[in-house]
Amino acid sequence: EFDSKIFCKTIEEFIAKKRKAYVCVVDANIITVVQKDLKYREIVNGADINTCDGSSITKMANMLYGTNYSAFNGPELFEYYIERPYKHVLVGNTQAKVEQIKAKVAEKGLNLDLTHVDVPFVSVDEFDYPAIAKQINDLKPDIVWVSLGAPKQETFNYKIFPYIEQGVLFGIGAAFNFYTGDLHNNKKEYAGLRFIWLERIFKEPKKQLKRCGKFLLMLPRLYWEERKRAKKFHNS
Repeated sequence: EFDSKIFCKTIEEFIAKKRKAYVCVVDANIITVVQKDLKYREIVNGADINTCDGSSITKMANMLYGTNYSAFNGPELFEYYIERPYKHVLVGNTQAKVEQIKAKVAEKGLNLDLTHVDVPFVSVDEFDYPAIAKQINDLKPDIVWVSLGAPKQETFNYKIFPYIEQGVLFGIGAAFNFYTGDLHNNKKEYAGLRFIWLERIFKEPKKQLKRCGKFLLMLPRLYWEERKRAKKFHNS
């Protein structure tokens, strides 16, 4: 969903109805992975709702479809909801990082319900999903933030989802680190692009250069395929 107002309205309806749902925050890395990993594509497409995390993706959509959308990225989404009076469960990352998040929330004078559920550092197939889900269900959360990195966190949400009783699950990646100031969410746009990935390349060169390289190699094909869809859309 490219419209952030519709996206937020949908999330808040899920919460109000105590409905369980899972959400993918779709960035350039996810779009790259789904081109070849068909099971992962099925997981992303099967989400209850997705949001666009990436100014390059939004810019392409606006060019092809004549829209005027802006990306609603993971750091913005996390900041928007973590400061609201919901019951939050934070899965993954570290206890120290969660304590930093709690400290920042407290600095803003907010007394919120934030609980960390720690999970072991194992492959996505090795988690004890029923046991982790029980910890989450006992807390009766409104929102579950999963910070394991893509594509692991989306697969985690898909696998744990059958055991979850309520709560909206977000695969949120590095949003914890953006919120605590370890990474910076550039909000200025240059020709519709925000270049948030530049800082991440300097901080994680090996990981981020590989991701960006794969996305740039895939981008021309993605553009032409989407251009064909856009022509059909405009002619329908």
